[in-house]
Amino acid sequence: MDLVEIRKKAKVRQQDKRDSEKPVSEPVADQVDQPPVDEPPVAEPPPIEPDEEPMQEDAVAGEEVKVADEPFIEDPVATEPEQQEPVENDPLDALFAFTVDGGLATEANYLQALTNDDDSVDQDVQQWLTFALANEEYALTIDSVSEIIKPREVTDIPRVPDFIKGIISLRGIIVPVFDLNRRLNLDQTEVSSSSRIIVCQNNERLAGFIVDRINQVVNVPLANIEPPPTVLSGLDRDFVEGVGRVDGKMLILLHLSSVMDAELV
Repeated sequence: MDLVEIRKKAKVRQQDKRDSEKPVSEPVADQVDQPPVDEPPVAEPPPIEPDEEPMQEDAVAGEEVKVADEPFIEDPVATEPEQQEPVENDPLDALFAFTVDGGLATEANYLQALTNDDDSVDQDVQQWLTFALANEEYALTIDSVSEIIKPREVTDIPRVPDFIKGIISLRGIIVPVFDLNRRLNLDQTEVSSSSRIIVCQNNERLAGFIVDRINQVVNVPLANIEPPPTVLSGLDRDFVEGVGRVDGKMLILLHLSSVMDAELV
């Protein structure tokens, strides 16, 4: 046999042997290109607000619990109301303390405070406004008092008695002003910060009386009012309605119509 043929056959056998030893691989399925799927964007967590309440993990339930800052409130302690002693109202305090709702007290409102309790006054008792003149205590019936004002500038008028200081205008009404010390022939005193003008009305007539000081309003039982003393005569007797006794003190009760009558001199 030709040597060349022998070599060819040997190569063919070796090749067949190698081919038989190779593992048979299964056919690979053709890969199908799948279109790309768009995934939804992942949302970012919302930012934490600066005023958001802090979160605290509950030790029992294992849940997050919002802790709210609550103000500490003390339990009210029950206290017994203080027992106040009954205060006895002084009519004069009501005279100067009285105010009108929504505004300050005016001169026209003073006497309203005094007349609020008229129904509680006994019919056998009279109310008198007491005041000082030359260190003596006098009184005018409260029913005749219209108002009390501070001293003010008066306008002089000619040819009048010396006890008439002049006139003032009170809400458009002309009111003559009397110096009550002069009118009653008492010692003269200077007008001071405690002086007041008592405006009185008798029927249709008005007059103001300058006094040294306002004292108080007193209740005088009719049984405690005595007629003018017999030692008084003439003009002095005409000016005095009587003498009242209150708490051991004597009050000279003036007769208003006679005091206002300028012709009685």
